[in-house]
Amino acid sequence: MSTPAPGPFGYYVNLDERGDFYADVRDTAGATLFEVRSEEDGSISLIEDGFMRHKSDLDRLRAYLVDLRLIDPAADLLPSDRFEASLDADKDDLEP
Repeated sequence: MSTPAPGPFGYYVNLDERGDFYADVRDTAGATLFEVRSEEDGSISLIEDGFMRHKSDLDRLRAYLVDLRLIDPAADLLPSDRFEASLDADKDDLEP
């Protein structure tokens, strides 16, 4: 069994129009860890199944990913803009 990734993680909404939805959760290296997609009828199974209340429900998505052991229970799941800002802040800390 693998160890859950420590994070932080970013939630990127790549498509949200006319019933089509696609988002992914990325790690600090930019690798996609998990995807959220709408079905042909526009429904999103994570919402339909009660794991998320809406497309931006990061708290419940985070809990779901913890349950799947994809991320560490202490890991942050941030909207893409805040995630990018945290990565930029970490880079600034490394510069002399």
